[in-house]
Amino acid sequence: MPKIIDEARTRILITARRKLFAEGYSGLTLRSVARECSIAVGTIYNYFKDKDTLVASIMMEDWVEVLAQMDRACAGAPTAADGLVDIQRAIKGFGSLYGAVWEQFSQTGGSSGAINSRHRMLRDQISQRILSMMERLDMEDRILAPVLAETVLAAALQPDIGQEEIRILAGRLR
Repeated sequence: MPKIIDEARTRILITARRKLFAEGYSGLTLRSVARECSIAVGTIYNYFKDKDTLVASIMMEDWVEVLAQMDRACAGAPTAADGLVDIQRAIKGFGSLYGAVWEQFSQTGGSSGAINSRHRMLRDQISQRILSMMERLDMEDRILAPVLAETVLAAALQPDIGQEEIRILAGRLR
């Protein structure tokens, strides 16, 4: 039976997060996290399957905050354009926070399948928020919520697609 240490998971996440942003994905090792937490490496495996799972857990904490930002934006947006722009802004913030991590993950042989397998989940989460906003605004084009989610998600990761293009797209919705 694995030994459970009080608050070990939280300590591991805090330490790994700090190291991830200071040393990058390639510099983060479970051994160095364990050393700083004064625990055995094996203890980390009681909480996280591997380094990728640990990094995904760190990212998930931030993604949950991004979803909360989207919820607030969609609940208070006076127009679909305002809501979509706020969603794009939240995703851009997350992307800029983790862009270097994703790049290093790919360069170190990380599986693109690991990222791609989560894409649909992210799109669905964004789509739910857009649909909720469209219903609140009594819009007819609700069927387009998944397409809008995919568009805003893709646009947020492209430096040449800004708020103006999203506003124009939203202005064409009914």
